[in-house]
Amino acid sequence: MIKHVIALVAASGLAAKLVKHLSQRHQTRRSHEEGHRHHEEVSRWEAEGGNLPPAPPKRAGAPRGRNTAKKARAAG
Repeated sequence: MIKHVIALVAASGLAAKLVKHLSQRHQTRRSHEEGHRHHEEVSRWEAEGGNLPPAPPKRAGAPRGRNTAKKARAAG
């Protein structure tokens, strides 16, 4: 009886170790593939011209800020 329990515990431990090992291999492979995919995307982005030129500056409208009401009273 004790031999069966020991064998069951040993088999369970080996199975758990195998699952953990396979999971780590899968995660390593996946991270490598993601890195490769990221490199390809960056290369394609650079080939297309990278960042777009900055947008032209917008015209300044009405002043905004905390003291806008005070400035309007003082000016007007």
